[in-house]
Amino acid sequence: MTGMMTDCRLNKADPVLAAVSGGADSLALLHFLHSRHYPLVVAHFDHQLRPDSAADEAHVRALAAELGLPYVSAAENVAAHAQAARLSVEEAARELRYRFLFQAARQAGAQAVATGHTADDQAETVLMHFLRGAGLAGLKGMPPRSFLPVFDETIALVRPLLDWTRAETEAYCQKHALLYRIDASNADTAYLRNQLRHELLPQLTKYNPQIRHTLAKTAQALQGDAQLLAELVDLAWEKAIYAAGNGFLAFDRIELNAMSLALRRNLLRKAAFTLKPALRDVDFAALERAAHLKAVDVAGGLKIRVEGPLLYLTEHESTLPVIVPQLDGEWAVFEGEQALGNGWSLKAELLSDKLAPLPTDNWSAVLDADLVGNRLRLRALRPGDRFQPLGMPGKSIKLSDLFVNLKIPHRLRKKWPLVWVDDEIAWIPGLRLAEAFKVSEATRRVWKLSLRKV
Repeated sequence: MTGMMTDCRLNKADPVLAAVSGGADSLALLHFLHSRHYPLVVAHFDHQLRPDSAADEAHVRALAAELGLPYVSAAENVAAHAQAARLSVEEAARELRYRFLFQAARQAGAQAVATGHTADDQAETVLMHFLRGAGLAGLKGMPPRSFLPVFDETIALVRPLLDWTRAETEAYCQKHALLYRIDASNADTAYLRNQLRHELLPQLTKYNPQIRHTLAKTAQALQGDAQLLAELVDLAWEKAIYAAGNGFLAFDRIELNAMSLALRRNLLRKAAFTLKPALRDVDFAALERAAHLKAVDVAGGLKIRVEGPLLYLTEHESTLPVIVPQLDGEWAVFEGEQALGNGWSLKAELLSDKLAPLPTDNWSAVLDADLVGNRLRLRALRPGDRFQPLGMPGKSIKLSDLFVNLKIPHRLRKKWPLVWVDDEIAWIPGLRLAEAFKVSEATRRVWKLSLRKV
């Protein structure tokens, strides 16, 4: 029953913080590590969910003193935190407990936090994720050694007893005369985990008496597969990542499209946890939607947004970079160069048609100067604006409809620069020229206009 110790990779030079609730699993953990001469700090967290929880704390404190081990404890009202933070009691308990444990581990200079999770806990975790529709990330269960970056990026979380059953921890406690506390709330089937423990797993035992070990071994096998997949995702990430900023990640859509749906799904899962490490899990259905590279909600407030060649994952669109010109105010266009703000400028040149080179990108244009005259102005979108695109003589369309058809992100439309002649749009930089001011065989002079980032 000690196979997990190698995977935990603990040394005997640095302290290990043992999380001890007072139950059979945690007492077995404490005694087991102590008997193998690991330097320990005993830590107890009182969730204040039961009237007798203080007695658990006193029991653990006395045991630590008996073993001559340093002891730390904390108590918080989990129920109140759950209500205030709009979390389930289980989620609130986990958050407060791990926050305390890792803070105590840092103060003790510990190499790891050790918990008494067993094969039963592993079986319950795998079943819970299966019932909720998890993928490989959920079905692999709890590894013997992992990191929880939301609590600490450098101190490991280890689970040395993952190959022990709960019955085995109780037998161990009896063998070594360890008096353990019994948490009555573990029998409350209002909680899903307790339903699995007391109702579903006993039923599955009728089909496979070793179901707990079987599920634990399955999780262990899937952890190897998950590691292989993680390596593939890391390679895909290096190919697809375009930019990482404050509150967003940007990916190259061409690179993403070249990947399989499964690889995109896992890459976006990694992206979600990169932006929000506190996420417990990401629903498989949400990842499936996201993997189709369309504007959808993912999890925890994160959204997919598609803008041109880029796909963004963000919680707040206001954090996304603006890579196109955005206009405040109104300007008359004159020959020369003028700053527009936001790092962009407009250069206007009056040239003979014979000297004017053709535009090389969508942010440059030539207009018939005799049709335009000196009446060029620059302003942003206004309600009701219409436009007559090149190649559509006598027909105009709403500019708002054009933005929708061209998939211009809503956040960029209001301040998109527009070049006007009197009351007609002559050019939508980056998008379209107008029919009325196009260069023709009769053109003698042109206005060459260019927007550029300065």
